[in-house]
Amino acid sequence: MVQQSLIQIRVDRPLKEEVASIFSSLGIDMSTAVRVFFQQCRKVKGIPFALTLADAHPKAIAGKSKGKWSFPKDWEKLDKALDKEIEAGFYADIV
Repeated sequence: MVQQSLIQIRVDRPLKEEVASIFSSLGIDMSTAVRVFFQQCRKVKGIPFALTLADAHPKAIAGKSKGKWSFPKDWEKLDKALDKEIEAGFYADIV
């Protein structure tokens, strides 16, 4: 068995509660979701979605001040693609 490491992060409570609800609807917990994210990072050798500066992408979901990161407007497409990968069993070893 692979030795595991503990990771602790701080996030805004409303964000945590919202994503925990989403993950619950998907039938996974927070730890599993983070492991899936890490697996995707390893697979693509980077962040598994585009990061853009909000000023360069005015319709971005996040704030518009300089230096803030935001998700691209096609986040829904990326999310659906990840769902298909999960359904296809790409993450069976961690779920």
